[in-house]
Amino acid sequence: MIVRSRLFMTSVVAAFSVVAGIADAQIATGDAQLQHETVRQYDGPRVSLRALLDEALDTNPELAALRQQIAVTRQRPNQEHGLDPPMAEATIWQWPVNTLNPANTNMYMFMLGQELPGRGKRDLRVAVAEKDVALAETDVTIRARQIVNEIEQAYASLFIARKAIDVHLSSVELLREIADVSQTKYATGRISQQDVLKPVVELSKLHNDIITFDEQANLATARLNVLLNRSPETPIGPLAEPAEETLVPATADLQRLAIEHQPELQRARVERERADAELAVAKREHKPDFIVQGGYLLMPNQTDAVLARVGITWPNAPWSRGKIDARIAEQTAAVDAAKARESAMANRVRLAVQEAYVRAKSAQARAALLRTTILPQSRQTLEVSRVAYQTDRVDFQSVLDNERMLLDAQLAYFRALSDFTQAVGDLERAVGTDLPVGTTMIVTSKEGQ
Repeated sequence: MIVRSRLFMTSVVAAFSVVAGIADAQIATGDAQLQHETVRQYDGPRVSLRALLDEALDTNPELAALRQQIAVTRQRPNQEHGLDPPMAEATIWQWPVNTLNPANTNMYMFMLGQELPGRGKRDLRVAVAEKDVALAETDVTIRARQIVNEIEQAYASLFIARKAIDVHLSSVELLREIADVSQTKYATGRISQQDVLKPVVELSKLHNDIITFDEQANLATARLNVLLNRSPETPIGPLAEPAEETLVPATADLQRLAIEHQPELQRARVERERADAELAVAKREHKPDFIVQGGYLLMPNQTDAVLARVGITWPNAPWSRGKIDARIAEQTAAVDAAKARESAMANRVRLAVQEAYVRAKSAQARAALLRTTILPQSRQTLEVSRVAYQTDRVDFQSVLDNERMLLDAQLAYFRALSDFTQAVGDLERAVGTDLPVGTTMIVTSKEGQ
């Protein structure tokens, strides 16, 4: 019996040693994986959102193409203002059929004619062409605001992905401490084998989460680089972190600003004005056009003569008036449609401003709640449970749950900052211009780093 007892104790000690050794090896493997995957060396200087926006507005190829299109459309008003080319004519009269010699004819007529549109028609066509120039200019502004918004969204995504990696890494040291305590308690028989292996599983989960966040960071980097006209794999240096901010003005003030500056709404106005100009052109078609001709009549056997002719169109003829009336009706309907689109666009702009404003306010409130209440409480709860675990007053699962709660709270805080930045970006796009100075205010006290 004594021999068996000694053998049993020896087996138990050996089992403890094996399990502890396995746990040590797995924890070391998990740590090595985390270190290998998360040691980041961001090449280049610190990058700010403002610097990226300025670079994109200067180098984005889509904006360059749209600016070139403006230069194209600016040539159209001059084309509409000019006259059609004159017509030169030469006529041989009474050429006998029994001779090929043109000198045997009785007369030669040389004419030069010019068509003249009715008074005001060219100016109205120029007005239409000028509206096309204005539309091209608004297209540049619209796309510029879209690119600004896309960069702000990609920047926020990159920030939250990198910050999530940092937050997960901050949990590694805590899990190591818990693992060391667990091995000590297991060696003295105070906890089970599964409690020793739980930190290993948690480290593996952290490693898996970091891989996911790394993927998100790489995708956001690629989007940013393409918008900046760079190669997608170009590295981006450390990011200037957004500060916690509050939104100051009321939504009514922002909506008034949007009605004045929103480029898509301005485009709708220009489209309505262009439709009005097209209607004016159509109505002017009731006015006649003119043609003037002058020439010289050469008569070899008689005295030469000078020729002159004036012609005028009759647009109100019974058989042609219907065509003009139909065009006027068409353009009248186009004006009504443009007015309806302008009204609908104004409603969409107001809605976009309100939605972005609500999202910004919600993110602002969440960040403040997390900073002032949830994060301090989570840290305190974790610290209390960690101390209690060392004295066997709580189990390992309680410590792990509290660690996850703190991790989630930290991520939620930085997501709230990112959500606020994205909402402000959407608000700027809805307003159509940079928000006035003082629209947001930085919160001086900041937690969660």
